[in-house]
Amino acid sequence: MGRGTIELASAALTAGSSMPYLVSISRHAARPQRMSWFVFTALSAVAAVSQLRTGSSAGAWLAAGSAVGFGAIFACSLRWGAGGWSRADRGTLAVAVLAVVLLLADRPLASLLTVIAAEVAAVALTVAKVSAAPTEEVWTSWAIDAVAGVAALAGVATWSFGSVVYPAHHVAVNVWVVLAVRRGRARQGQLSPRHA
Repeated sequence: MGRGTIELASAALTAGSSMPYLVSISRHAARPQRMSWFVFTALSAVAAVSQLRTGSSAGAWLAAGSAVGFGAIFACSLRWGAGGWSRADRGTLAVAVLAVVLLLADRPLASLLTVIAAEVAAVALTVAKVSAAPTEEVWTSWAIDAVAGVAALAGVATWSFGSVVYPAHHVAVNVWVVLAVRRGRARQGQLSPRHA
């Protein structure tokens, strides 16, 4: 399988990872954190451009696929989501705006690192929500998205910090949410401890 095929597979996986989440939202089982999904959507678009500008097509495809799937979840969060304008939400949004400013200032790597910082902050909002309500997140979506990050890493043609940092971050934050959901559900007795 060629690198281009692997890159496209990572984009399809990350976009498709939203499907279990969207089904869960439609059943009123999941409640996406609004600011998290807004930030994920906006920053995925910024990351796609940043990755293209730094020469990482694998990261660019991953980020573009993320923007599509995350945008669908954000759209649903407007009606069926949680959160939106707390101090933590506004701080996360401020970091996201900084990433856009850096991209516009033709600082793609600085923009990408700011994207990663903002996404970590947005994931922290989701993890905090999961601690209180672990059944409101769909861990399988996050797990599929982690696999998409692994595929993007496999598609990197020339390994450098700029080409691997975004896909590696993508894997790490998705695994963080999976573990938070599984542990939260185990704590609430919704999974046996051996499955947590």
